[in-house]
Amino acid sequence: MYEQYLPVLGLLGGKGGLIAPDAGIPTLYGMAVHGTMWGTLNGFLHAAALLSDEGIEVKKFLDQAGPSVSALLGIFPMIADEVDRGEHATPFGALQHHRPSVEDLVRESKARGINDEFPNYTLGLVDQALRDGHAQDSYSRLVEHFRKP
Repeated sequence: MYEQYLPVLGLLGGKGGLIAPDAGIPTLYGMAVHGTMWGTLNGFLHAAALLSDEGIEVKKFLDQAGPSVSALLGIFPMIADEVDRGEHATPFGALQHHRPSVEDLVRESKARGINDEFPNYTLGLVDQALRDGHAQDSYSRLVEHFRKP
């Protein structure tokens, strides 16, 4: 069916290819994009609350943080590969090294009267992975948490 309507889709500005013959898969892709988007936006908005409550312009923050945040897109392929292979060992950036920074963010949020649910959720994920013996694994190990109901 996709091939049948490809010329019309092209006229309408469609640039995407056929993802899968199962019509539900493109919908799942869309949901995955939204989940990624909301997680990123929520992290940014938490940061914006921390900064703006101190009178710091969020746009100025972007001047400094923009390159680091943009670099995340560059590591997504590596994380995707680790998830696809089910191999989470890493020579750098092990989960145990993330914990102190996440804990600092929770503490700073509380100290400044900012809602700490978002960083506390992350701290809970990291702590569970550490309890499960994955201190030396990549951040990609946290995918296992999301696979559980």
